[in-house]
Amino acid sequence: MKAKLQLHKRSNAASGKKAHNESQFIKIGRVRLHSWINEKLPAADILISEREIVHIANKHRLELASLGMEAFNYVTMIINQSNEVRKDSRDALFFIVSGARKTDSDLEQCAVVELKIEWMGRKKVYVIKSARPMNWGRLRKIELVCVKPRS
Repeated sequence: MKAKLQLHKRSNAASGKKAHNESQFIKIGRVRLHSWINEKLPAADILISEREIVHIANKHRLELASLGMEAFNYVTMIINQSNEVRKDSRDALFFIVSGARKTDSDLEQCAVVELKIEWMGRKKVYVIKSARPMNWGRLRKIELVCVKPRS
């Protein structure tokens, strides 16, 4: 059974207070060797800063409330359930939970986490820059990197 990821109780992000620096990172996942994503992207840890958790919570308060989720849980859910990866011209990666499409509308929303590959010390890691809903019309214009095969 997989352990549930949780924020440390004394974390700035858990309290909702703005972090003063971005040095406090939390590992929320990993692109693993021999995974469907690893066919196109290098294996590395996926990290989020406390500051970014607070930003997501403040910026997307209404969407998160409608889902009954906190920002940390929302980001973790998208990372764990993503079934598509896209890459834009700035080398930002988008992990997407596209789900079952109800219509072929460009306005239909998908849950998205935006990441960048960065160096931390001697290791490459994926750092989360944002998490938000995006409309399908915008996403389909971004280069497709890989799709999780249906089982």
